[in-house]
Amino acid sequence: MSFPSNTRGAVACEIRLASDVGAQILKEGGSAADTIIATTLAVGTVVSYHAGIGGGGFAIVKEPDGDYQSLDFRSAAPAALTSDLLLGKPGATGVGGLSIAVPGELRGFEELHKRYGKLPWKRLFQPSIQLARNGFTLTEDLLHLIRTRPIPHDAPESDRDSYSWIHKHPVLGPMYTKDGLFLPIGATITRPNFARTLELIADQGVDVFYQGELARGIVDAVNAEGGVLTLGDMKNYRVHQTKPLSLTYKGKFKVTTSSAPASGGILLLALNILSNYTDVGGPGSIVDSHRMIESLKFAFAHRALLGDTEFVTGLENLQEQFLKPEFGRALHSKILEDSTLSSEAYDTSGLQPSREDHGTSSIVVADSNGLVIAITTTLTLWWGSRIVVPSSDIVLNDSIEDFSVEGQSNHFGYRPTPANFVKGNKRPLSSSSPFIIEDVHGQFRYAGGAAGGSRIISCNVQQARNVMDYGMNAAQALAHQRVHDQLSPDETHLETGRFEKDLAVNLDKMGHKIKWLPKAESVGCGISYDPHTGVYHAEGEPRLLGSGGRIVKI
Repeated sequence: MSFPSNTRGAVACEIRLASDVGAQILKEGGSAADTIIATTLAVGTVVSYHAGIGGGGFAIVKEPDGDYQSLDFRSAAPAALTSDLLLGKPGATGVGGLSIAVPGELRGFEELHKRYGKLPWKRLFQPSIQLARNGFTLTEDLLHLIRTRPIPHDAPESDRDSYSWIHKHPVLGPMYTKDGLFLPIGATITRPNFARTLELIADQGVDVFYQGELARGIVDAVNAEGGVLTLGDMKNYRVHQTKPLSLTYKGKFKVTTSSAPASGGILLLALNILSNYTDVGGPGSIVDSHRMIESLKFAFAHRALLGDTEFVTGLENLQEQFLKPEFGRALHSKILEDSTLSSEAYDTSGLQPSREDHGTSSIVVADSNGLVIAITTTLTLWWGSRIVVPSSDIVLNDSIEDFSVEGQSNHFGYRPTPANFVKGNKRPLSSSSPFIIEDVHGQFRYAGGAAGGSRIISCNVQQARNVMDYGMNAAQALAHQRVHDQLSPDETHLETGRFEKDLAVNLDKMGHKIKWLPKAESVGCGISYDPHTGVYHAEGEPRLLGSGGRIVKI
């Protein structure tokens, strides 16, 4: 794969400012790996509520020769963490010291740079150092989030701001508030301590984070809040190389994604079911929407079987089963054209209502040499554990929330499933499923990903289908209306203003229980390329004001 000779590549994420950072790295001759590292660092600097070096994630890589690599740098449980420490403590997995897993993001960046980097490691940190030190603008998207997410729904409208825990937070309060109010749109936010942190990592490498002064600061902050993280946990963290999962779609495309503990297998299972429809019915049509909903329900039912392959035997074989054409045909044969099924038909064991996810970000980059990388990285909930290391301004994850704890549901409402029980050194199951599409000739066509908890999966399935079945580019695929159904709760989400009312009426007649949302609760991004015209698009989430991608010309 190669881009037209007059381009260096493309980058897309949810923050246009971060895409600009990545575009500059491409202009300087940086690889897709250099670009995605610099871009993701900028995302974590500017929108530290849902991504950053205190978290971790997954990367799917298409190398210039066509080979694929899948990297798991998901945050891992401290060795001393057990279910007994969490039993009878609702909320302990989501806020506080026990909620924090060993961050993996920087080890993931280190591995990407070692394999594919061209520019000096230090150069990739400079844009974010400058942003943290000199400041960045408080946008409408950011203000909306900090004024709504951390505030209880029952807070009085007349004084909602003061009900936010952010006002009392020793680090976030001074960053986002002044005189008892949140800063206005256009205000400048600085993070001087974080600028110094990034400088240390740029100068000394990743070991300063995992073994040096930054590691000591992290461990001290976690233990002060009742956690069990140790310097040994930090030092022993390793990136896992996992087996990429690929599905041939209708003999025309190949979709490749990350395996468990990511949910790439669930993404591909939904596509495996949908691949059996030759008459696609038109995007957003009644028949197409119904089939999408039913396929998502079957796919989500199987998600309860997944966990960390290092701890759960048989998961590689199980995921391979998801990809077999006969498996997709068997589930497809159960779908009725004029009605939904009873809940028992999908096998709901282990699944319960899932709430909106929070702290996740998706970034995709493709360069002129044919290297394509899609990353999904997360803190889990907004501002993760709510613990910010005072000396370094590192926002620490609460990825323990993504585990199952025996006898109690997590924040997202999932009942505990044995494959995902918490255990020391284990990595929790994630909805992350970054993916890359190529055609039958091995030509790159699309790279995408999403944030939004369980909505990640449905967003990615629809992005992929919009490209493969309907020939959409990235802008069209992301702007198209999204449907979401994850089997439990028994409700189908439609976007107000994007779906026709008669569609909802007809879906209701089929037995789908419609719930209207102002907009989809997923945040996607993607890069598309048409080898026939040489035209490509790099797009962020169109439902956000400050999102966007960049195409870099020579």
